[in-house]
Amino acid sequence: MKTLLLPPEISLGNDGWHLTLSPAAGGRVTSLRSSQGEREIDWIVPMPEQCRRHGFPASAWPKAGIYPLLPFSNRIRGGRFSWAGLALDLPLHPGERHAMHGFGHRAEWQLLDCDGSSAAMLYVHEEDDNGWPWRFEAKQTISLAAGALAMKMEVTSTGNTALPPMPLGAGFHPYFPRRFARQVSFAAQQLWQADAEHVAIGVGEIPPQHDYRTLRSIPPEEELTLYYGGWNGQAMLGDGRQHCIAISASPPLSHLVLHAPKAGEYFCIEPVTHVADAVNLAQSGFPDTGLKTLAAGRTFSCDFRMAFSSLAIPEPP
Repeated sequence: MKTLLLPPEISLGNDGWHLTLSPAAGGRVTSLRSSQGEREIDWIVPMPEQCRRHGFPASAWPKAGIYPLLPFSNRIRGGRFSWAGLALDLPLHPGERHAMHGFGHRAEWQLLDCDGSSAAMLYVHEEDDNGWPWRFEAKQTISLAAGALAMKMEVTSTGNTALPPMPLGAGFHPYFPRRFARQVSFAAQQLWQADAEHVAIGVGEIPPQHDYRTLRSIPPEEELTLYYGGWNGQAMLGDGRQHCIAISASPPLSHLVLHAPKAGEYFCIEPVTHVADAVNLAQSGFPDTGLKTLAAGRTFSCDFRMAFSSLAIPEPP
């Protein structure tokens, strides 16, 4: 099994804010913290020290940091789909019966540029690697400001022009400390139904227990993996005391995954382009899956931003 090694991590800083990232370990952000006097605050779950020293298996990544999702998000049922006459069979994730989260976060990225508060990384996916016949290049740009983090993804199809345009999905997978689940709010139009293996099977209205348009907490006793569609690109997280995170995303990231393990130390709010198994659902006639297509020579881009504040979110009256 391939092992991803973190060293050397790249450090970014800006006015008391510190970020580390590892191009070699899937283009991941590995920590983000601020210093206020003698107090340090982790705004995302930091990569464990054991992993920072020794790396980790590419298919058994720690639940920490932020990693890129491409060329698809979440699961593809059975790792199989047909596309414009091509029958594709992708590797299954260990312990799963499905392909999962694409290839970018399990590969080495190349550091293109770093100026102290921003960095750019490149991933080149060669034709037929992992059963994916399209060659493409992905560029991540990460910019750290005092109290804000911006991340941009650009994917360019650079492969054989004789192939049909490739199906595409992208997104970002951050792990937030569980204390920020005390106050959560976002607005979406739909909730996709899923089977017991977390693969989407249909779409419907959002039931009251999963409606976060009004500020509420994520129940610690529940295990949640929810796929929202028609997300407006805005979300707010708060610890109920004095810290909050405002998330904003560009329009292509019109879907949101909420994942919260039961009594876990983390939870995930993932801005993504499409629902789980969108490539099969779209061909079955489901609308609004969020699936994109990318012709040779064309570029797709998306971005999201997090603004961090020491002001508490006021509770609704």
